[in-house]
Amino acid sequence: MSDAQAPRATRGQILAMAFTAGAVVANIYFSQPMLPLIAASLHAPPSAIGLIPACTLAGFASGLALLAPLGDAFDRKRIVLTQIAFAGAFALLAACASNLPVLLVASLGLGFVSCVPQQMAPFAAAMSAPQERGRAVGAVVSGIMCGLLTGRIVGGTLSSLVGWRLVFAFAAAFMALIFVVTARVLPNGRPTTKLSYRRLLASLWPILRAHPSLRNAIATQMMLWVAFNGFWASLASFLAQDWGLGPFWAGSFGLVGVAGALAASGGGRAADRLGPLRVLRFSVACVVLAYLALAFAGVSLAALVVGVVLLDLGCQSALVANQTRIFALDPNAQGRLNTLFMASIFLVGAAGAALSGVLMAHVGWGGVVAEGLAAALAAGFAHARAPQSSAIPASS
Repeated sequence: MSDAQAPRATRGQILAMAFTAGAVVANIYFSQPMLPLIAASLHAPPSAIGLIPACTLAGFASGLALLAPLGDAFDRKRIVLTQIAFAGAFALLAACASNLPVLLVASLGLGFVSCVPQQMAPFAAAMSAPQERGRAVGAVVSGIMCGLLTGRIVGGTLSSLVGWRLVFAFAAAFMALIFVVTARVLPNGRPTTKLSYRRLLASLWPILRAHPSLRNAIATQMMLWVAFNGFWASLASFLAQDWGLGPFWAGSFGLVGVAGALAASGGGRAADRLGPLRVLRFSVACVVLAYLALAFAGVSLAALVVGVVLLDLGCQSALVANQTRIFALDPNAQGRLNTLFMASIFLVGAAGAALSGVLMAHVGWGGVVAEGLAAALAAGFAHARAPQSSAIPASS
């Protein structure tokens, strides 16, 4: 289906996509501010507790690889509703986990089915006019980022009041509510290909080979995601060790990041007007500056606040710019393009989260800062090699 023939979503439907995306993505970030509480409850060593966010992110990346391509061939609404139902079940399993291995399995499963947001971004792009694609994607990404930051706030605040298990129980109940709302409000999707599931997966490698811009977008964003996840996965431990602050404060820093997350919508409009590459240049600079500020977080909470705002602003603006960039490559393969992009960055981001946990345990905050700054500089190097233009091959 061409852009001219595709149905257009109303503003209300785009906002519904953003809300659903944010509500589901919160599932994979609830645990991060609760890690010290979980470690104490399950008698897990500090170096092992970092496996919880790592498993969640690895599950998310796996779900992107295996579930997100379905959006090109099937009704995205049905896919999303099925994933929301399973997310509620895995959250309930996490609430009942009696030991770390069970919680790791629940975290992996919860991450796997919580890739709903990456059904929503190509959904919004496919149902928007080309000149409005960046704005639509930006709205969804803003919803996603508000969701993940809210997840940290809720996780940190509730766990300090009622314990970590009830946080996961709350998540399960919330998924039931989101299922009902999404079933009533979300529009039906229209498949853009008749390929079987096996052929959808088989087409991923040829798509990756065909698009240098896609490969460059992946390289740039995956390094930024290492910087992003390395910070957030270590924040609770840093605040506890260096400042004596509990999970409530770790979650509350999500409020600081909201300013940067809301800027994702502005990043989409800027990508429409100025082009994604200019937005990316600004974004990488923000992340480098963020880690220069975070280097002083051990002696100044003001430096931590500045670092959080710049980090979220840079990473989310880059995400919108890169997604706007890749969705323009082939309107009939937007789900698969997004699968390749998001699965890659979250898989590497999971490794970044796990590495930051090891660095925090054995080196301290300076190791986390060194990891993030190195990743940001690597993103700048990748961006410098970005193709200025690329041919858009015919849709498959």
